Amino acid sequence: KVSLDVRKRLEKEPNGNYVVVTGINPTPLGEGKSTTTVGVSQALGAHLGAKVFTCVRQPSMGPTFGIKGGAAGGGYAQVLP
Repeated sequence: KVSLDVRKRLEKEPNGNYVVVTGINPTPLGEGKSTTTVGVSQALGAHLGAKVFTCVRQPSMGPTFGIKGGAAGGGYAQVLP
């Protein structure tokens, strides 16, 4: 949770941009929304020098393993540069 005091501290900062990756069909290699999201974040951050924050929700494992959640490591997965 973020304290509302942050709004006051950042009121003079310019607004950022919000990019949503949604509703694409995966390639035969399984590259879909998560891969695209991480790739866009790396391109913006590492190659263009932008300040980037990436949030990837925990996808369903139902289609693959017949269970819910866990495909992103059950909350333990990390994407590091």
